[in-house]
Amino acid sequence: MANATITSNYAGTAALPYVAPAILSGDTITNGYIEVLDNVRYKANLRKFDGAVIGDATCTFTPPSSGQLTLTDVVLTTDALQVNEQVCNKDLRTAWESEQMRGQSSDSPADFQAFAAQYVAARVAESVERNIWQGKYAIADGGTTGTYNNFAGIMNHIVAGAPAVEDLLTGVTTKANILGRLTDLSEQIPDALAGDPDTKLYMSRGMKQLYYGALAGTAELTFHAAEAANFFNGYEIITPGGMPNDSFLFSKKENLYFGTDLLTDHIEAAVLNLMQTTGDDVTRIIMKFSGGTQVVDLDSIAVARRSS
Repeated sequence: MANATITSNYAGTAALPYVAPAILSGDTITNGYIEVLDNVRYKANLRKFDGAVIGDATCTFTPPSSGQLTLTDVVLTTDALQVNEQVCNKDLRTAWESEQMRGQSSDSPADFQAFAAQYVAARVAESVERNIWQGKYAIADGGTTGTYNNFAGIMNHIVAGAPAVEDLLTGVTTKANILGRLTDLSEQIPDALAGDPDTKLYMSRGMKQLYYGALAGTAELTFHAAEAANFFNGYEIITPGGMPNDSFLFSKKENLYFGTDLLTDHIEAAVLNLMQTTGDDVTRIIMKFSGGTQVVDLDSIAVARRSS
């Protein structure tokens, strides 16, 4: 296994605290934008009831001839995932960390181990966030091979399921056309979603910025204060960090699921120093977990996405 790359301008004095680049937080899980199942062992069945009708009263139990109660299910499947990283302690002794390390057999410093664990966990949370929405999904053409391919995301399941209400968009979304695209989609919302306060409009943060810009060009700008601009035609706008651009989704959160074997695996990383066990002068950061998504009822969503 290759070691992490360490580049240092070490000059023999104490180092300042570790600093990481800004990392996208896993806010879909944190903010409850979709439902989470945290004890999934490879597969979970998500069940849906439908039907049940009212009929004329009789003296006997007479099931209806049509419209009976039905029970169906879809399967949420998770993929096993891991993170394996290691740092050579020898390299740390020639960098700023040498101030905290004593001798040629010293372990990596405690604050470095804590930071490394937190950093790796944060990067995993970022990757999971992207995969929840964009896993195996190509933004530009709605294909099933995208940038993030650890597990199939929400948009991948939508493409595969071909929902009844699906607008296929040509070209990028702009400030000039976003209001028209949202209006066209909102006029097709299924009855199960129409007017329901639990219905949310999911879009990326980039699309939300275009939406603000579009509102700024309308005559009703005065009435679109910051809070009002978080809604479209009465539906609250949700902007998960991993949501792809040029994609808009009307849904209730209980129709969208993420499954994993243990939720805490996304915020904890094991840090192992091998000097006292195998004799290897390295520190390893290890995570093992699983992840997968599913849409329960494709007839209870309305989606617009890029097709070209």
